[in-house]
Amino acid sequence: MGKKQRILLQAGAFFIVALLAGCMPSKPVSQIAPPPPLFPPQTVMQSGDYKSFLAQNSSVLKSCSQPDTCAAALFNLCFLYCYPKSPYYDPPKAMQYISDLIAGAPESPWAAQAMVWRDLIAKQMRERNRLLGLARERRKSKEAALQNKTAMEKGWQVDRQLLQDEIRSKDEIIRELTKQLKGSQKIDLEMEKKEQGLFH
Repeated sequence: MGKKQRILLQAGAFFIVALLAGCMPSKPVSQIAPPPPLFPPQTVMQSGDYKSFLAQNSSVLKSCSQPDTCAAALFNLCFLYCYPKSPYYDPPKAMQYISDLIAGAPESPWAAQAMVWRDLIAKQMRERNRLLGLARERRKSKEAALQNKTAMEKGWQVDRQLLQDEIRSKDEIIRELTKQLKGSQKIDLEMEKKEQGLFH
């Protein structure tokens, strides 16, 4: 092998080593920070620290100047109020934040997701109102049935009282008639005795 070929071979090897060295990460893989989650509330769902999540996003919303930052904070607050396992679950309040997000950042990807939530929450609220209405109607129906039953029982009591009064009245009439009959029989006996005394 000639000197020229050796130099070219060494240069090629050096170049390959340099390329490989440039491709190697400068930090160990374990020290690289993981990318933020695609769904920001995922961290609070895993940690369960809803109170800090609320405080952090409320603070960001008060001081944010970037539309994307404001939209993300609004999205996170929407999540807090529309997620049933959140201690802050409050669908009407979630609807307010969703409306603010859609109005303030209609082009944001968060707004598109919030629209889906809005439709789901609206459907849930309609179903809840329908069930509440049915429960109210059932309660009114039971109350009406109870009032009818009470009114019927009162009516029966009045009828019973009237019958008892009528029976008492008839008993008194019967006693009076019996008394009069006995008196009449007594008179008849006395007259019979007098008649027998006259004929003897």
